[in-house]
Amino acid sequence: MKEKASIYIFDTNIFLTGIDFNVIEGVIYTTPSIIEEVNDSRYKEKNRNILNKIYAAIEARTLKIKVPKNEYITKISEISKDTGDFNALSDADKGLLAISLELIEEQGENLRIYSNDYTIENVCSELNIPYSSLYKDGIEAKIIWEIYCPYCKKIHRAEDLNKNCEICGLKLRRRPKK
Repeated sequence: MKEKASIYIFDTNIFLTGIDFNVIEGVIYTTPSIIEEVNDSRYKEKNRNILNKIYAAIEARTLKIKVPKNEYITKISEISKDTGDFNALSDADKGLLAISLELIEEQGENLRIYSNDYTIENVCSELNIPYSSLYKDGIEAKIIWEIYCPYCKKIHRAEDLNKNCEICGLKLRRRPKK
């Protein structure tokens, strides 16, 4: 872990690294959706040891499962539309960002999100939420994305990512805003 924080927020990909998070000093938070991703039936056998660590940490109260409040989900949705990350974030990602924002705003907690997801890191950068990645480099700079049609070049709303252009029918993409 790079810096000491009193609270750590873990994304699915951090749990899946196999890190022994039971020896971390401080409290780890995540959401029910993140645990569901780790507990996916397709990978349940592969992730059995990770799930055992998770359940042991929940029992020891070093891992807390927090349901995000709707008002914070709404804030994350608004911010991620501004950055162009809205449709690149899963609902689980938005929930993770929401509990981070909630803990900071309501309790003034010293926390850090751990994720290997560049989109989460980009939104954290916009919100000034401390973040780190494990076993890879994080983002170098905040990016504001725009959603566009690669054929007709029309710019679209952030929530239109992965939809088809209404003019030419091509799948919309995102690129850094100039």
